[in-house]
Amino acid sequence: MESKQEIKVPKLKIILRIFRVLIYIVAVLFSFTYFFNIFGLIIGVIYFIVFRKAWRLHGFILALAIAIGTFLPQIIGSQIEMYPLFFVATLNYGTIGIYFVGFTIFKIWTKLESKGKVKALNWNKLNFTRKLSPKLYFVFLSVVILSPTILWSSVSINFNVMFNNKPTLLWVNTPSTVDLGETFRVSVQSWDEFERLSATYKGTVDFSIESYNLTTLATISLVDVTLPTSYLFTGRNRPAGMAYNLKDGRDYGQHVFQASINTPGIHYILVHDSETDNTYYSNPIIAKNTPTDIYWGDIHSHSILSDGSGSANHAFFYARYVAQLDFCALTDHAEIMNLGFNWQEIYKLETDRAYEINEFVTFYGMEYTNHLTGHFTCIFDGAAFPEDPLIDSRDPSLSTPNELWDLLDEFTTSTGSRVLALPHHTTKVRYMQDWSYFNPKYVKIAEVSSVHGDSLYDPYHPLNYRGMSVPPPTSVNGSSITDALKMGYRITLYASSDGHDGHPGHTLSQSKAYIGHQRPYTYWWTRNDKRYPGGLTAIYANDLSRDTVFTSLQNRFIFSSSDHGRPILNFTINGVGIGGNSTIAVDNSTVARDIQIFIAQDGAPASTLRTPAFVTDNWIPNWAANVEILKNGELLTSIPITSPIARLNFTDSSIITGAAYGSQSCINVDGTYYLNEYSDNPISNPAELTTNGVDFYIIRIVGQNGRHSYIGPIWVEIS
Repeated sequence: MESKQEIKVPKLKIILRIFRVLIYIVAVLFSFTYFFNIFGLIIGVIYFIVFRKAWRLHGFILALAIAIGTFLPQIIGSQIEMYPLFFVATLNYGTIGIYFVGFTIFKIWTKLESKGKVKALNWNKLNFTRKLSPKLYFVFLSVVILSPTILWSSVSINFNVMFNNKPTLLWVNTPSTVDLGETFRVSVQSWDEFERLSATYKGTVDFSIESYNLTTLATISLVDVTLPTSYLFTGRNRPAGMAYNLKDGRDYGQHVFQASINTPGIHYILVHDSETDNTYYSNPIIAKNTPTDIYWGDIHSHSILSDGSGSANHAFFYARYVAQLDFCALTDHAEIMNLGFNWQEIYKLETDRAYEINEFVTFYGMEYTNHLTGHFTCIFDGAAFPEDPLIDSRDPSLSTPNELWDLLDEFTTSTGSRVLALPHHTTKVRYMQDWSYFNPKYVKIAEVSSVHGDSLYDPYHPLNYRGMSVPPPTSVNGSSITDALKMGYRITLYASSDGHDGHPGHTLSQSKAYIGHQRPYTYWWTRNDKRYPGGLTAIYANDLSRDTVFTSLQNRFIFSSSDHGRPILNFTINGVGIGGNSTIAVDNSTVARDIQIFIAQDGAPASTLRTPAFVTDNWIPNWAANVEILKNGELLTSIPITSPIARLNFTDSSIITGAAYGSQSCINVDGTYYLNEYSDNPISNPAELTTNGVDFYIIRIVGQNGRHSYIGPIWVEIS
């Protein structure tokens, strides 16, 4: 019996040692995850407390590496060109790797010392703790292990985000267009300081209306309208980071009312809030009988199926019922979806399940992620997308956009489907757009605004007011949308979120709710380097179906907004508006161009870089804005407005010259031209990078509140 017990004890010790090593390895492997690396931190702390000697030190190094790999990316990550996940992995694995190399050298040296093969060193001189009293030694150990915990917590835990769900403002949303007498929804949401629904809101709301004549824009005093009656919201005392998930019949920060308007005009629903004692404006509503409506959507967002947050089901639910979108595309990264786990089938199931004709449109979408030539988000008009192969840039057959175009050609020919390929964050140094791969068959619209910032101009250009996250060290020609337009490429501006925080149509990453414990959770480091609000795109369309919405996007009947705001914007040149080829032909280069602009601003408080929407006491909407007419990439004129609605006229009589990128903007490397130092695709004839004498005009509304709106271009050519 004694001999058997003696045999079992060593075996048990071996098993426990193996188990200890395996747990440590798993903790190291997953130490690069976002927020969930807390489990690795806890394991490191436990090892430090429970074990002695070497394993105590191993535990401390694990905790320290995780703390450094969590702290630095959130402090200086926006200044580093390296992709966040790679930066975190480099810090974590680098710290642990350097430690174990040093530890291995130490063990080898001490073994050689014991054999007398090397000079013995007095290692005890390095151990100053042996001179400490037991109490001081305990204090020392406590400080040592608390240091990485505090460092990690300083950027990973925000108690205000956890527990402060107090109401700060109301957001009032309605359709942008309604028929006379039509009953339509009025969604009233109470937001906390992070733009989340406030589950604790218990205020009373009262409704009124402000109206303007469609033609004269004069105030209408008598309006035939049916508004909701005074209403008391039913909230609760406890906060909730995802109040929209609470299903016990209370409002929890959101209630949908019904209204109707029987007077033609441009209207704002006004809602007075008893909690803040402020009155909030809805987005503008055009009430008149017309076959064309305005719908809003987000066609670029991500979920946990790749590097985003939350399930596909959650994304579509949030987009429809919280962000109040009409259409949405979940566009996860193909190279991550291609890893397996049946993600493609889950994606198709949820996308089709969320689609409800005339209510909510969903598109299949997928992102082609090529860090060398730029990203393209591909969306599809039907219930299919390329699956063999997926549009994965790691596939040798899809290493450049040229191979992507070949794949899309084959797919559209065999299926009859239509595809749009959408360039985005074009000026960001990590994924700078190489416009030399332009394909007009698929690239018809480009993303001007998202959580990454503004791509209309280079980040260092004086007309780029909003900037771009992680810009190149210096100005780079040939990456902005304006540069692409000067090259002669016909593309129109759209905006989307590119949200990775699980909130398509209304991102929270511009607030402190980007933090890891904000649900829906994610494993990826893709929230904290995206600190602009996500944008939205509006379309003019006759109905709400996949075919019609896609056609409006493809034919460029669109305009866009830099955040959750939903203004109404349109413009014409000599009576020709956006959509189709958006081109007007004139007889000669001196023909006057009569530019007419209509803008109805959204009165909602705006979101900007690292700043969620907020109000003050006695707040009123800030209607001050500059209406910019941008011609050939230059500022032609800026017209200030101070009213919610404006109709402007401007005549351009200057000579039509067109614009050019040309050899003067390219770089020459050993006799070969490239668009810039980031491009790997030679330009055979830089002189062809021109609009061929065609002028292009863009309208940008620059709100004093920080909201930007975009429409265009319209091209003017000599017939």
